[in-house]
Amino acid sequence: MSPLLTVSVERVPGQEIVRAWGEVDLGSVSVLADAMDAVIDRGSQAATVVVDLTEVTFMASAGLSAVVEANQRARMAGLSLVVVSPQGSAPRRAFSVSAVDRVLVLAEDLTSASSHRR
Repeated sequence: MSPLLTVSVERVPGQEIVRAWGEVDLGSVSVLADAMDAVIDRGSQAATVVVDLTEVTFMASAGLSAVVEANQRARMAGLSLVVVSPQGSAPRRAFSVSAVDRVLVLAEDLTSASSHRR
């Protein structure tokens, strides 16, 4: 585990939630990517993968790439991927500046992420 980033995975009916706390940069991105990959690889056990970045304080381009790649892998596996990233947060600003917000389903909080179930 990276000292800069902590990740956990929680299962709830119809969803698997990948939660991250800390900084996502080149040195820590593999922790987040590995957790998202593991959830996606489990396939049909959950219809929706939720990536909760509410507590992420820094998001480098490596993190953006990891989330976009996870989104593509989830779609190919027949899953939905929703990213929880409140307005004004570091990840949301990075998604906006890079135009990644145009290809991701973004939610303000876990409650609104639930409405994106397929």
